[in-house]
Amino acid sequence: MNNETSAVLNEDDDTSLLVVILDCNVYSWGNREKSLQDAISGMNDDNNDDGRYNGGIAIGNNVNKRLINTSKNNYIGFNKFLEHFMVFINAYLMLNQENQLSIICSKIGESSFIFPLSTTDQYQQEQEEQQLNENGEPLPPVNKTIQGQILDKLQKLDLEIKDVHSDILSSSFSASMSMALCYINRIKRETPTIKPRIMVFNISPDVSSQYISVMNCIFSSQKQSIPVDSCILSQSDSTFLQQASHLTSGIYLKPQKQELLSQYLLTTFLLDTLSRKSLAYPTLRSVDYRASCFCHKKIVDIGYVCSVCLSIFCGHSSSCSTCGTKFSLKIDLRKQLNNGNSSTPTTTSSTLTTTTTSSTSIVNNK
Repeated sequence: MNNETSAVLNEDDDTSLLVVILDCNVYSWGNREKSLQDAISGMNDDNNDDGRYNGGIAIGNNVNKRLINTSKNNYIGFNKFLEHFMVFINAYLMLNQENQLSIICSKIGESSFIFPLSTTDQYQQEQEEQQLNENGEPLPPVNKTIQGQILDKLQKLDLEIKDVHSDILSSSFSASMSMALCYINRIKRETPTIKPRIMVFNISPDVSSQYISVMNCIFSSQKQSIPVDSCILSQSDSTFLQQASHLTSGIYLKPQKQELLSQYLLTTFLLDTLSRKSLAYPTLRSVDYRASCFCHKKIVDIGYVCSVCLSIFCGHSSSCSTCGTKFSLKIDLRKQLNNGNSSTPTTTSSTLTTTTTSSTSIVNNK
């Protein structure tokens, strides 16, 4: 009887753990702020040149065109994004008082926890509370609310790029995913009935050099049944996050009007894993499954695959750089394709084969 009761309680337990990965890339957000300022300055220039105002409404032709263009793009800056993000966080914590939250900041070359505070941050906070001002009076108490802690950590982010020779000013997304999985594993040991999921806010482009580590994190999430939800704030789609959301049964969404980001977050990403089975949510029409080669870290459509370790290469080589297997047969792939050979060429006396990678369409679109 006790076993049956515990099983029912486990099924009805809707306590969830949300691990949020924030893309705080200074370079990407700086370009966004610059483009927004350029659009505003351009609108002001058009107002001064050709705009005529009637009751506070601009009726110039150039002004109307610029307003139409900016309304289609409809991007937001980092400060406005934080306002929408805090609305979503507060709504998530109101669903269940036992819900747990963790926020990881992905920056250029490093990743760190914003919430919950680490032991070092808690010690520094206690020391600040014990400090006195110039008049010998205690300093104002530190804001201990979740929103205050998160905003305080975000304001203290190091905005300088530490490593000049970094990998093309890219965010360390693979490191953030690894930290999220490790944190989820620790929490699940303490609370086995908790239902974890990962949510990613992305604005930086994909970096092919992180392909191997990112795919390892995606397969680990798939094995542990951890959904990876993706909210894309950039102009282009993310190949990594498309594959992550599709393989882990998560939600991939690129908001068309970012000024209404709060509505997208509350109506789409606030759903837990159990509610998604009963409700209709956005699904991908197509997923880009192209892989990156192991030699130059570039995305390839057609490449060579080692049959021993399954490493992908953009060109033929005498041996595999990953496992060291030597290849004895060379294939001229371009020549065979020009001859109109429809069958996929493979080697018979070698461990090197050729393969094609392309985007796969998803039929079930709700």
